[in-house]
Amino acid sequence: MHFHGYLYRGPGEAIKPFDDARRAGTAEFQTATVPPEATCAWLARPARMIQGTWDDPADAVAWLSQQYTDIADSRMHLEQQRAAPTLEAMAANALDALTRGNDVVWAWWLRGGNFIDLTVACCPNRDGDGRCSIGRADSRPEAVSRRTP
Repeated sequence: MHFHGYLYRGPGEAIKPFDDARRAGTAEFQTATVPPEATCAWLARPARMIQGTWDDPADAVAWLSQQYTDIADSRMHLEQQRAAPTLEAMAANALDALTRGNDVVWAWWLRGGNFIDLTVACCPNRDGDGRCSIGRADSRPEAVSRRTP
């Protein structure tokens, strides 16, 4: 198993429920930058949308953590987020999830009406069609055995 990172940062109003741009299999889906409705559908998007690919889940978590650090002060309602989990706790949970074969999504509203969606998708993905966006084969037997039901 390996991991692909995806990032959307843009107008929150562009993310509409049941929009063709978010639904795999539609013409709009292939060129849209907004997050898909299903996390595993990121893998069906063109490879140029991949922000990074990692073999080690810790490297994927390091990418997530860096993206979080870059936007931390731009988040809306900072005063209400004092009770939110720390970056260290979020990173530990993300590492555990990825190690078990579960995708990770971190998302926040930013000041100015923007939204950021940070996704790390496991590849191959148990919820997807098994194809890799970059055509990479993953023949390691532990890739399947590490997944949780």
